Amino acid sequence: MKNKGKWLIVLLAFHFILHLSFSSLTVSANGLDTPSIDYTVKPSQNEIVKPQNSDAEGSLDFHLTPSGKTTNVNRDPIDVVFIFDKSGSMKDSGKLQSAKNAMTEAINFFKENAGPKDNFAFIPFGSDVESIVNFWPADIKKGLDEINKKANSLYAEGGTNYTQSFEKALELFKGSNNNKYILFMTDGEPTFSNNKEVRTFQKSCFFCWGNKTVTEEVLVNYELYGSSPNFSSSKVYFKYDGSTYNLNLRINETIQAIRQHGEKRAQLIAEQNIKLYSIGFGSNKDVDMEYLRKLSAITGVSARQATQDNISSIFREISGDMDTPSITGEVKINLDKFKGNVKLIEGSDATLINNKASMKFNFKFPINQEVSQPIDLTLPLSFSEIGKYTFDDITMSYINLDGELVTKKHGPVTIEVKADAPPTFRGTMSLEGVINTPDNLIKVSGSAEKSNHFKVNYALNPFGLVDNKVTGKLTNIKIIQPLPDGVSLIPSSGITAITTPDGKNAAQINLSHEINYSSGKFNPSQLTASIQLKGEWAINNVKMPLATVHYKDSRFGDHSSSIAASNQVINLKVRLMEMPNNAYDGEATGIISKIDLNQNGAKLAQTEFPNNYGLKNKAIKDMAFTGEKNTAIEVTYFDNEKVTIYLQPDYEMIGTKTGNKYKSGDKALETIHIKLSNLVAGKGVKYYYSIDNDQENIRWTEFDPSQLIEVATSGLNTIKVKAIGGFALEDIKITKTIKIEKPIEKITITPNPIEVEVDKTKPFKIEIEPLDATNKKLDITIENSDKAELIDEKTILGKEDGETYLIVKTTDGSEIEVKIKIIVKDPYIVLKEIKFTKPVYKIEKGKKLAVKDLLIFNPIKATKRELESVTSSMQAQVDIVNENGEWFIVGKDIGYSTITVEAEEQKDKTQPKASALFEIYTEKDGNDNGPPGGGKW
Repeated sequence: MKNKGKWLIVLLAFHFILHLSFSSLTVSANGLDTPSIDYTVKPSQNEIVKPQNSDAEGSLDFHLTPSGKTTNVNRDPIDVVFIFDKSGSMKDSGKLQSAKNAMTEAINFFKENAGPKDNFAFIPFGSDVESIVNFWPADIKKGLDEINKKANSLYAEGGTNYTQSFEKALELFKGSNNNKYILFMTDGEPTFSNNKEVRTFQKSCFFCWGNKTVTEEVLVNYELYGSSPNFSSSKVYFKYDGSTYNLNLRINETIQAIRQHGEKRAQLIAEQNIKLYSIGFGSNKDVDMEYLRKLSAITGVSARQATQDNISSIFREISGDMDTPSITGEVKINLDKFKGNVKLIEGSDATLINNKASMKFNFKFPINQEVSQPIDLTLPLSFSEIGKYTFDDITMSYINLDGELVTKKHGPVTIEVKADAPPTFRGTMSLEGVINTPDNLIKVSGSAEKSNHFKVNYALNPFGLVDNKVTGKLTNIKIIQPLPDGVSLIPSSGITAITTPDGKNAAQINLSHEINYSSGKFNPSQLTASIQLKGEWAINNVKMPLATVHYKDSRFGDHSSSIAASNQVINLKVRLMEMPNNAYDGEATGIISKIDLNQNGAKLAQTEFPNNYGLKNKAIKDMAFTGEKNTAIEVTYFDNEKVTIYLQPDYEMIGTKTGNKYKSGDKALETIHIKLSNLVAGKGVKYYYSIDNDQENIRWTEFDPSQLIEVATSGLNTIKVKAIGGFALEDIKITKTIKIEKPIEKITITPNPIEVEVDKTKPFKIEIEPLDATNKKLDITIENSDKAELIDEKTILGKEDGETYLIVKTTDGSEIEVKIKIIVKDPYIVLKEIKFTKPVYKIEKGKKLAVKDLLIFNPIKATKRELESVTSSMQAQVDIVNENGEWFIVGKDIGYSTITVEAEEQKDKTQPKASALFEIYTEKDGNDNGPPGGGKW
């Protein structure tokens, strides 16, 4: 196959665990939060003793601390190689079928999410590597189908060959610039290996006497038969020129050689910056997890132990690791200056290239989350000579998330090797599950199960006696074990929780035993201890920090040494059980997966980031059902912040005009909008609504969760909303009713204004729009009932001259009010005043004048203008007579008289008056015009 160097090593699995696209990522993080790594280095013991007949042993402890936060993600292309164990043991207990099912789920995921430049390959292996499957990006879907077809066609047979499967993966990666991953799944220890070696052997010679000695590079075959750990036999051989040469190795030598071959290939993988994720499928009896952890640790990542029950979950979690932004780097110490006096102790997780010891590391930086926890690495070294050893060429280098090389140099660190020094301890730390393995812990919410409990076991072996003459005692022995965040101590006898000087939680183990030494021996030669811990919240690939042994030596006083951190990882998820067969698993990233426990944890649904249903990018501490009939989940994070996610939707009914929120069964006098208020958690949720009404029915219709659904049809509306997908309880439909009444929108009153006379009536007309309004009842009132009153809803009676208002209000809640003016007019015109046309009049004696002809009435059209009285101040001169209701002035005698007139009483109780002076004269006095202003009649 052409260009088969473009390939990747991955283990992506079952369903998409994270909201991000799978694989490696390029991340930008600006400002002070830019992701970075710092480190410190110190000796596990400053002074060590060199025994007379062996090398001194010491170590350097690296403490790596990440900082910063990732914010923006761009996915880089990946190369993924699946290495799949199909050895004979895979047929036991249905393991092969479970693995095939996992592959199918992974392949389906990649078919949906693979990038255009991704490369994939599949390497099945037994005793040897079978034909591989790989493909170019242009044929991604076709190639993935071929991989799945190949995986499902396998049957279990043969041995277990790690070496050649690793070599084949390395060939596939050649020439690729993509990020590279290997997903290596096996259920057993390596039993077959082919290794090129230079061998010297005797070759039979046809043309000469005897045999010929030959030194050649040959391919040596190593084979183990039977079951681990008690293999029944082994065979080691090579072929040369058609002949087979058997090598006489004992079984344990064959086992050691095969394992070394695997480690050497893992080192080659690490040198190419390839990450090897190992999955041990089976129990501790089936697979050597410690060996797999070593292989993965060499490349800077971890191994996981899987069973049929959790294989799906393991696949998802490893997929999540590969999907999470990470910084990969290495620490290096140059040993060249020591001229061979300092060597790397074999069997460590380090590699040695050009006399530089190197250890890989890998830190995850989940998007918008707090940084990963620190990592402790221990580099074990041997020293052949007494003296001071100053390590002054210590560097850490990594590629940051912007693709830039960062190199940090450390200051000098010194270890002194003495002829006599305090004895120390070779300490080992191992993790053991109580119910689940430490890398598959489960905290079951609301349960007393101990599936989140695990033990840390310690073995302390004292060493470092310089000769047989010294005697002494080691007392006050205690182990201080710092605890990772999210892990707490279960106190027991002799074990207490403490706080370290730097503020970290820790466990203190007080060992009651003392160790005596004399005659070159320690008694006892080993101390063991253990502590029991529990996970408090979800954690991902966390390692225990290194521990410190403190003790008092009777010859040298108080001393301490370190216990290297185990390369085992701690993984914990928080599980909420949903009867009968499902569960919700909360993770350190804040992702929640719904799984089917009957299908080996197959994922049914999953949340994502970003999301619109409230979940945060934080480790989950607890989950609990809430709401009526457990239709919501309250999620508690590690910092005790709580959010609620929903398993069924809910919605609000909101008035389009008023903004009022209506309850089911309410009446509305307006069009309403249906707005989702509770969104269902999970990826791929779809929402549907239906509306039933006497006039029309809307069948189930999909809608966007941000969309407003209008309900405008009058009458009783039955509204149903449901969700499908994600965490939705698909058999639940949220039903609400609302009666929409068509409101009055406009009121018109005619005439406008209304004019009416006092004591008379006037009809008016009220018209409403629309004519088919549901509630046409109106509230009709008159503002001032003293001015007018309603006879009925169509007639007004005028009561008093003046103005008031007719007020018409709706009673349907539309709150429309119309006011029009009522003008009440009184036809009665009040006489305001009367006056004579002149102030002085002359009347000839014996003459008679009509009074009304002498008067001016104001207003002239006053309703009552009759005179009630006319009086004369001098009746002897001027007389007043009333003839048939009409008043006259009669001149009787020469002289003067004041005539006063008074109108009849008006409606306002007034009686206007007027007066004038009258002079009586005779004809003979006619030439006399009288006083100025006078008149003559």
